[in-house]
Amino acid sequence: MKRLYIVMLIASIALLLSSCAPAAEPAATEAAAEQPAASSKDERLFVFLPKGLDNPYWDACRKGMESQMAKRGVNAEFLGPEVSDAAKQVAIIESVIARNPAAIAISPNDPATVQDVIAKATAAGIKVITWDADAPDSERLLYIGTDNVAAGATAGEELAKALDGKGKVAILTGSLTALNAQQRVQGFREAMKNYPDIEIVAEEPTDDDAAKSLSLAESLLQAHPDLAGFYGVTGNGVPGAGGAVKQANLCGKVKVVGFDVVPQGIELMKAGCVDALISQRPFGMTAQALDIMIDLADGKPIPATSVDTGVEVVYPDGLEAFLTSDH
Repeated sequence: MKRLYIVMLIASIALLLSSCAPAAEPAATEAAAEQPAASSKDERLFVFLPKGLDNPYWDACRKGMESQMAKRGVNAEFLGPEVSDAAKQVAIIESVIARNPAAIAISPNDPATVQDVIAKATAAGIKVITWDADAPDSERLLYIGTDNVAAGATAGEELAKALDGKGKVAILTGSLTALNAQQRVQGFREAMKNYPDIEIVAEEPTDDDAAKSLSLAESLLQAHPDLAGFYGVTGNGVPGAGGAVKQANLCGKVKVVGFDVVPQGIELMKAGCVDALISQRPFGMTAQALDIMIDLADGKPIPATSVDTGVEVVYPDGLEAFLTSDH
């Protein structure tokens, strides 16, 4: 009986001690998992406003924006009319201003049409830059993109080299109001002054329309049977010229040089119908533009009023290597 009493006493003490012990702490990893992750996302908005969305060139620009916004942890959007249209672009800019973004980058269809909206955005405290194409008489803080006169001269030298310095050539430009297209034609014509045996027989605006570009190129080949070369000034020029040359079985005979490195131009170069493509490095240009927009929104000083991002000439034998890089 005494032994039974002792056993029961020990059991009672053990039960008492266990009831007084503190509850076990949850595992650190479980506690951490239940806590919401701290967000480092910058909630400010940065917007790119291209001329239009129908030119494949803008796809590379958008990819550059998306890559850099992921690296910088910011919100960025890429908004433009379905096709290049100055009035629709202004309407889109107006709608963006109403959302009060931290900064916007505009590639103007027509520099004159964006002056008022740039002034309006600036008055609202929005940082405004131009990118890809400039509006130099506006209140924009800076321009980042190609030195288009120099790039046009580069294209001229490349076509002259392909033609061995002689022959008749035609220019397929884009919109007549786009300053960057005007400057590329200017640079091309200046370069041609060094080649008296090259004659420019036509300059036609494509309005950055792929179908119109092809139709114009076909008509030029018919009107000038001895045409030796085409200069494509914007992203639809080379596909139009190269497509017409291919359809006429003149690849290699009629030389094609121009902007930009877009899918149609790539395929035509692979087919032997395009001799040189001028890349503006739109991926890197747009990524750098976003960095500048963030710096301006952070109150950092303007690095310069113009930032030249340069161009790269792409030839058939270097095309594959070029396509494996961000450009």
